[in-house]
Amino acid sequence: MSDLVKRAKVFVSSHQQRIAAQYNPARQSHELHLKAVAQIVDSVTGDEEMVAAAWLHDIVEETGVTIGDLRRNFGERVAKLVTEVTPVSRPGDGDQNSRRQRDLHHFAGASPETKTILLADVIDTARDLYKNDKAAFTAYLPQVRELAQLLIGGDPMLLDRLRRGLKTYGGNVTAIDPPQKLAKLAPTSVPISGLHVFERAFSARDVAEPLLTFECTVSAQEAACLLREAGAAVAGIRKNGVVCGFVEAAALIEGSCETLRREFEPSIIVSAETSLTDVVEVLTLHDWCFVISQGDFVGVISRADMQKPAVRMWLFGIITVAELEFTERVRQKWPDEGWTKFLSPSRLAKAKQMRSERVRRGQNCALLDCLQLADKLAILISDATELAALGFSTPSAAKRVGREFEKLRNTLAHAQAFGDEDWPQIVRLARRIGELVERL
Repeated sequence: MSDLVKRAKVFVSSHQQRIAAQYNPARQSHELHLKAVAQIVDSVTGDEEMVAAAWLHDIVEETGVTIGDLRRNFGERVAKLVTEVTPVSRPGDGDQNSRRQRDLHHFAGASPETKTILLADVIDTARDLYKNDKAAFTAYLPQVRELAQLLIGGDPMLLDRLRRGLKTYGGNVTAIDPPQKLAKLAPTSVPISGLHVFERAFSARDVAEPLLTFECTVSAQEAACLLREAGAAVAGIRKNGVVCGFVEAAALIEGSCETLRREFEPSIIVSAETSLTDVVEVLTLHDWCFVISQGDFVGVISRADMQKPAVRMWLFGIITVAELEFTERVRQKWPDEGWTKFLSPSRLAKAKQMRSERVRRGQNCALLDCLQLADKLAILISDATELAALGFSTPSAAKRVGREFEKLRNTLAHAQAFGDEDWPQIVRLARRIGELVERL
């Protein structure tokens, strides 16, 4: 195993905090999946950068690592390979099918090396699901068949292996029921459509910083000095008066801005009206999100801008509306406090203590209103229909996400700064809102 591959393996193991486990449907451990994909790629090529990318192929989807982090740690080519194997769709691209088609189009145009990594990923995932979760495999099978056509151009041995696997698997699957939708609530409940209000209340325009720009002839040293004075980490580069790329302060050592200029990839560009949900999705993969207005690059957004009041209000509002919706669902599904059997004695005692204190202060409230957000979600997901409709695979996964959302809400409520550990929760919340709006 080369030094590069070893570093990729260690890098993955040191970034285990996950954003969305559902992006890897395999039922085996994440470590085993990555190891299997890397071994499959290694079996058909001696290209160490491809094997390193195989180890890293899920990392920007499932952790706080960006493509920029990969470029700085493993070089341009590894970062490019991981970029190409990563889905590019955003919540604002339409419904689930529309987003899937955009991702498939992205994969179809990938390089042969990238298609080889994707083939290894699909081979291992299909094998694992077929062995351990036939229902999930049945849902995954149409996508596998589609990918088998789109990934022509990847390694021919792996393509043949995938096709042989499809012949083996294809005749041994059964139909499954479509995903369940949540039942409509009574008119007195808080409408989940309120999520649309917060989803659209703020846009990229509200959080972007003005984009500092230089002519391409400016030297690296001069540009670095100007960036330091402005307190900026990135700048746009103009050629003949038109912004045509960007430079990062860390790269401004010698040469000119023209020689150090990076191209704007479509995946890092948004309009000024783009929702914060899509902005978060861009920043999940990249260090920067560049904003266009009337055809010109006018702003830039980084994760640091997620500390701004507009983002904090947006997140807190979404969490609040979601919690109100969960409360009403519990209230209507288990009237007369029939939900109490799903709580531990200690959690129930704490809620009763809080209700007693509120009553003492003259506040008229029900016991359900004194529960924590995580408690309400735990009650709701005790019903298998609600669990499936909310998109969780297991109650433990739903409870974990509930606790994380509650922690994020407390951070917002107490005006505390976000830490690196909060980013996964912000991404989960943004994605969950898109899923809920689409499901309901």
